[in-house]
Parts: sequence; C-alpha cells; structure tokens
Amino acid sequence: MAPVYKLTKDTEKNIIEAITDVLRNSGIVIVPTDTVYGLVCDGENDFAKENIYKFKNRPVSKPLIAFVRNIAQARKIACIQEASLDFIMRRWPGKNTFVFKSKIESKYLVSSSKTIGIRIPDFHLINQLCEIFSYLASTSANISFTGSASSIDEIEADITNRVSLIVDAGKLCGRESAIWDMTESPPKLVRGRILFVCSGNSCRSPMAQFILKQILSGIPIDVISAGTSTIASGRPSREAVEAMREMGIVVDDFITQQLTEKIIDSSDLIFVMEEKHRSTILQMSSASCDKIILLDIPDPAGKDISHYREIRDLIKDKIKKQVLTRIKK
Repeated sequence: MAPVYKLTKDTEKNIIEAITDVLRNSGIVIVPTDTVYGLVCDGENDFAKENIYKFKNRPVSKPLIAFVRNIAQARKIACIQEASLDFIMRRWPGKNTFVFKSKIESKYLVSSSKTIGIRIPDFHLINQLCEIFSYLASTSANISFTGSASSIDEIEADITNRVSLIVDAGKLCGRESAIWDMTESPPKLVRGRILFVCSGNSCRSPMAQFILKQILSGIPIDVISAGTSTIASGRPSREAVEAMREMGIVVDDFITQQLTEKIIDSSDLIFVMEEKHRSTILQMSSASCDKIILLDIPDPAGKDISHYREIRDLIKDKIKKQVLTRIKK
C-alpha cells in the first residue's frame, strides 16, 4: 500500500508539496474531495492518465473529468456560453460536473464528440493543487463498475497498491457529483438526483417517483419524493397503490418522508405538484430557486379511484413533457 498522509490544517502544506512532486513525475495519487475519494494526476500528462485507466480497468470510451480552480481556468479549456453562467456559478464550487464543448485536444479527457467534463470542487486541497497545474485529471478511486469510496478502507488494494501517495481525510459524504450536459439548452441532467414534492407524500409524489424510476431503469439518476406536511413513516394511500398496480408498478412498501433542507440541498432537480410547494421549498432553501419546476397537478385526496387514475395518467404525461426534457437519456 502506498504511503498514507493524514490531512489536517497543519499537514496540508507538506501534503501539497508531496503531491506536486508525484504529479510532476507522472504519478497518481488518491485524494479526498467534497464528494468521494478520487484518483488525480496532471491533466496534461497522457502517461499518467493512461495508467489511471489501467488501475481502474476503465473503458477508454469514458473520459476522465478535469478539476480546475475557477471559471477563468475552465474557460481556457471549454466553450462556456454567457447564457449558462448563472446556472453554473450557482453550483460552483461544489458537487456538480458540467460537460461543455472542448477548446482543447487532450487524450483521455476529451470525448469522441469533442466534449469535456469540468468541475471546481469545494475542497481546499484540490483548489490549491489547481493553482499549480493547468488542470487535474480525475475519477473516483475504485475499480470501474464498483461503488465509490467514502473512506480509505473502502478502496480496493488493486488501487491503493498502485498509486504513489494516499491522502486520508476521514469519512467523506460518499455521493458522486451530479453531471450536467451544458451542450444543450436547458441543461440536461446526466447523473444526479430528482425530487418530487407534494403535500402528504402519499399519492402524487410517490406515483411520480415510481413512474420515473421505471422509465429511467439503468440510468444513473436517483429518484426520490417527499411531502411538505407528511406524517413521517406513513404509507401511500390505498387508491394510489391500486392505481399504480394497474400499470404494473408496486408501491405497497413505500414509506413517506417529510421534506427537509437536507433533502432539498441534495437534489439536483425538484418537481413540485403545486405552487404552494415551491413557496415552502424557497422558505427552507432560497438558493434552490432554479432547481424547482412546477408540474401543476391537483391533489386527488378524498376522491374515488377514478380520480386517482386520472391523476396517475396526468403525472405520466407531465413526466414525458416536462421531466424527461431535463434528463439526458
């Protein structure tokens, strides 16, 4: 196993110097980020990037991601439209990767369609390294098609034994960054989390959740739902269960959950059933304003099964017309 450095305020300066030496000599290191542990190397070093693919058994068709220090550095390597800047700057620095048309030719970073994925992590160590290098090449520190690591002991020995240096910052959040395709307008979510919100989380939002999950089978997008005035650990309504069963979807075991600021902040797109739900979300998290999209679906509570069927079909139609247009399939 490679040498392990414990990251603290006191050790950070020496760690940055050690990483810099490794990267300048075509090496690869394991570092913490604001999401999961990652492999990084000098983004301009093709030899090091190639070794990352070998370590991970990663398909060459999947480009690495570039870490940069600021928007100016990003604009040197990617075509970033002025119209998209507000959307981007609300999410940078942070847990969002954006895919742009590339300005550069860079093996293993630029896709066959001439796009490049870029992120500004909200993590001081990475930001300091990006002051030294034009950009870093990065990917999660795991064998391809296995789970990402939120702690060093979760990383496979095939990885830890082949890098030059490991930085340990303890337990991380463990959720990979969202990925947005910025080559289309509006931006489309490639990887991330979608949240549906209604009042009780017992009919409309769980119906939407399960319908979208069925459509997105195999796509790396997490779909959840919550209610603004739900009873925690409740169950979906009998009518909602029946309406969903009629289309081959079982929701009997669904458990309701109360909307929280944490749920809002961890979601990348939020679809609300009524305007009042948008207002509640904005009171809880004003920064989420451009995440929220109104579906305008009335509450069927207290009505008979025929009305639930109508709402189910309306939700399905709204998903097709408003939700899927924001997702890269």
